[in-house]
Amino acid sequence: NPQDFELKLFVSEPNIRNPLAMSWDERGRLWVIESIDYPNNFEKERGKGNDRIKICEDTDGDGVADKFTIFKDGLNIATSLTFANDGVIVAMAPDFMFFKDTNGDDVADVEEIIMTGWSKGDTHAGPSNLQYGFDNKIWGVTGYAGYNGTVDGKRHIFGQGLYRLKPDGTD
Repeated sequence: NPQDFELKLFVSEPNIRNPLAMSWDERGRLWVIESIDYPNNFEKERGKGNDRIKICEDTDGDGVADKFTIFKDGLNIATSLTFANDGVIVAMAPDFMFFKDTNGDDVADVEEIIMTGWSKGDTHAGPSNLQYGFDNKIWGVTGYAGYNGTVDGKRHIFGQGLYRLKPDGTD
């Protein structure tokens, strides 16, 4: 083992439930998508789900999360998140959503659909693994569920594969 290496559990149940995706912010906080709805069906109306994004924070420096804040709730089968434009982009078929906290309380008060067209045919094959790339684009993958939508006035249709887009949802 490397000298001074220590493995420590940062967060677990009951403080998080059914973690599906995570990302660390510039302040060392862990953002987790909790998939409470999985494996249930997609809800028909936006904002009717039970999934949520939770911020897990270590406030006393012991390496274990001790503060938990619900950044955004009412999500339904959210599958990935990445940071961009001082907020968070979330894959949640059929949409990619942008959420932002503007008043410093760590709760989203801006909500915007930045693109739509992701298939809701199967919760296991939708858009996932969003990453902010070195080229300042958002990269992701999708399984066989695919995409069928319009971006910047151009029609895009594809099954599984890798894709990239600008942080505002354009290509």
